[in-house]
Amino acid sequence: MNLPKITIDFDNGVLGAVAANSDGVFGLVAHAEATEFFELNKPYMVKSMKQVAQLGIVSSTNQNLYKTLSEFYKESGEGRELWLLGMPKSTKTSNWFSVDEVTGKAPVEKLLDAANGKLTGIFTKCSDDNENLTIVNGLDEEVLLTATNAQSLAESYTKSKYAPFFVVLEGYGFTGNVIELPNLFEYSNNRVSILLGDTEKGKGSAIGIVAGRLAKNQVHQNIGKVRDGALSNLHAYIANEPAETFDVEALNEKGFISFRTHVGKSGYYFTDDHTASPVSDDYHYLTNRRVIDKAYRITYQTLINYLLDDIDLEIDGTINPIYAKCIEGDLENALVSLMTNYGELSSNIENRDNGVKIFVDPSQNVVATSRINVVARVRPHGYNRFVDVLLGFDITKK
Repeated sequence: MNLPKITIDFDNGVLGAVAANSDGVFGLVAHAEATEFFELNKPYMVKSMKQVAQLGIVSSTNQNLYKTLSEFYKESGEGRELWLLGMPKSTKTSNWFSVDEVTGKAPVEKLLDAANGKLTGIFTKCSDDNENLTIVNGLDEEVLLTATNAQSLAESYTKSKYAPFFVVLEGYGFTGNVIELPNLFEYSNNRVSILLGDTEKGKGSAIGIVAGRLAKNQVHQNIGKVRDGALSNLHAYIANEPAETFDVEALNEKGFISFRTHVGKSGYYFTDDHTASPVSDDYHYLTNRRVIDKAYRITYQTLINYLLDDIDLEIDGTINPIYAKCIEGDLENALVSLMTNYGELSSNIENRDNGVKIFVDPSQNVVATSRINVVARVRPHGYNRFVDVLLGFDITKK
């Protein structure tokens, strides 16, 4: 007899796409040096650069980590909750997401468990001390290995802890040759994104900037949304070349996130929010990934109250229709109040359409199966990735 539990599966393939809030509580895993107040392999929570300083994390001893944290708070604003896990510089990023045979857990799970399921995103930052990189497909070989492991861990942790999260990796060691890069659209890692581009020349990526923008955005907002304004950084480079002169369109065509500029607009913006997966995947974009993950959390928190509940049945053993409607109403109300009302789902008030559809078939025989099947659908937003205009003169008389 299996342990009673809630099972929620992600449906996929229905969208038909072709080629500050609690949702922004993130974790940062980074190569680091220990200090008197900051131990490695131990989770910490900070909300400001003042608390970062209290941990003894300064530029002189932890340059990359300090830079990342500074850029995060510059972009997101002080007071934003962020969880930290410092890792020895001798460790590989792929191992951070690999299950240890002795403990049965991946090192990153220390951070996830310490935050008690609050983390909706994990970001990685590498050390510049490693001069002997193994370059594969134009990147440090660890990047793609880490992407695979991160996807696997995110999927298993979601199933076991009901706490879904995405991962944004630093595209470390990029040679600057776009042709060598892999095509991320050919992968199946729809919980993993890879960032190329930094605020200074070199091998790293400005993970703090993308984490900061995601942290202050609602789940349905694209990080490249022009209306939200330029990013906080004054400089942006792809490898050793300024972002404004680099072929960022080619990076976008391979599924990477990077910096870009817009004619007539000052400052830098992100190109898009791809994950390493086909465009046909419903969760290819971080916006859809974050929206469905939030709906997942709400669904679990709502329906857990019905686990092992005693219910009235019809004569044939099927669900009482009133009870079925009660489940539908509870879940719909939860999704509407926590998502639709905040503009995170597409809706049409005039048509009494709240962007949520819940169905519990009352013909299910609970006596025979001890199982209730619930179908939950939420409608995402669309995004203007292309705007086509036909402009000309008009000399007709009115």
